[in-house]
Amino acid sequence: MRTNPKLIELWTKAAHQYHDSLAGSPAEDYLATRGILDGAEKFMLGYVAEPAPGHEDRLKHHLSIPYITKAGVVGFKFRRIDGADPKYMIPTGQKHHLFNVDAILHAVNRVLIVEGEIDAISATLAGLPAVAVAGVNAWKPHFARCFDGIGTVVIATDNDAKEDGSNPGQELARRLQDAIPQAVRVSLPPDSDINSMICTQGAQALTDLVDAINN
Repeated sequence: MRTNPKLIELWTKAAHQYHDSLAGSPAEDYLATRGILDGAEKFMLGYVAEPAPGHEDRLKHHLSIPYITKAGVVGFKFRRIDGADPKYMIPTGQKHHLFNVDAILHAVNRVLIVEGEIDAISATLAGLPAVAVAGVNAWKPHFARCFDGIGTVVIATDNDAKEDGSNPGQELARRLQDAIPQAVRVSLPPDSDINSMICTQGAQALTDLVDAINN
């Protein structure tokens, strides 16, 4: 089912509104601490100074992360930047989408799948175009068809074991590898995600890890 064009127009205007509010905001400072402020324009990242029409007041003062497609903005993820929980929220009733589908459209031989929008932004800025799945429950079987024709799909999800012994990122990686025939997995350092790895070890460490697949 296609998203209503009028909603896409409404959401695209909202993304521009939030992006225009980014400069000088707490969200700008947050992006700088995560090392991805340089991606603010490309990904139209923003700050919810005032919720746009159709968005609830609970989203106020959040970082805005729009899901951009060729048609326009088809959804949002909002991240709290005050340290409270839950960290992430989406508008009520919004469907799940892949983040940064532009990476798929322009991929030739390789694309990454990571867990979370900030990781996709971090990898892309490091020169490794990536799409994001927002957790195990956000993956839908029909998403696999989006990767048809791409030579290698590199799965680089979080490696964060929980107290109960579960590792949601690795569970997602297994599900993705089962669904995408040409997918291969790389293991991030324990308790790491893409963004933390780049921030602590540098972008070259991620590039070396991914490039080692073909060696």
